[in-house]
Amino acid sequence: MILEKLYTVREAGALDWLRLKEWTLWAMLKDGRLLRTKVGGKTLIRESELRKLISDSGNEPKPEPVMVETRGPARKAEDRA
Repeated sequence: MILEKLYTVREAGALDWLRLKEWTLWAMLKDGRLLRTKVGGKTLIRESELRKLISDSGNEPKPEPVMVETRGPARKAEDRA
């Protein structure tokens, strides 16, 4: 059986290879971008979750711009008469 390293939010915020502040990690936990593991009332983060953040960063496709027409088609003045 392979045991995975677990970090507290403070420990994860101190990791040189992660380069995220503690408050950023709390925000990511809150909005669901990062999954937590609760052990004895403590919030812990799996190393695989942290590594996934690094591998996913910058690879997210940007949404294509969408043209939305808010009015009907433009009509010439002679068409309106």
